[in-house]
Amino acid sequence: MKQTAKKAIFLVRDILELYIPVVAFVGLFSVFVLQVFFRYILRNPQSWATEVTAACFLWTVLLGACYAQRKKSHVMFTLVYDMLSVKWKAFTAFLGNLIIAAAFAISVKPTWDFILFMKVQKTSILKIGMHLIYLPYIVFLILMLIYTIADLYADFMTFTGLGGKKFEEKLIEESIPDYQKAIDDAIKGEEGIE
Repeated sequence: MKQTAKKAIFLVRDILELYIPVVAFVGLFSVFVLQVFFRYILRNPQSWATEVTAACFLWTVLLGACYAQRKKSHVMFTLVYDMLSVKWKAFTAFLGNLIIAAAFAISVKPTWDFILFMKVQKTSILKIGMHLIYLPYIVFLILMLIYTIADLYADFMTFTGLGGKKFEEKLIEESIPDYQKAIDDAIKGEEGIE
């Protein structure tokens, strides 16, 4: 039973963070190309295309950002952070994540109220409820809050030393930039060939 529930949660997470953004991006791209065709080839621009591309853009960016947070692949400027010891890295990450978690937690209720308020408004051309356009923002807030709380826990366990070497090794592994991992993999691949 536990395994089935875990698989269901992971499936829902993948649907929200991967599949919906991919479908939204394909929709965005398709409608954009269609709009270019109608505007410049047929000389008949379609006004509904702007609404669709804007909505698809919101869904793609907000839900895709959750996936990037899960994979820890957001762009970070770590010039000072990289010079710190593991415990100080964890402490500074903890402080940053604490600020983010507080901001997201405070904004959940007002965001939900705003989305419910927008239920009465419709888009001007397609008459889609504006609450549907803004819905991914509340999903974004909740998922990012969950990921940030998990990071807070890991950072706390690392800088206090309560987590042992396991948490320190995980932070060290996450601190290695992607380009360095690619270089290391290429070197390992070359060593395997020789």
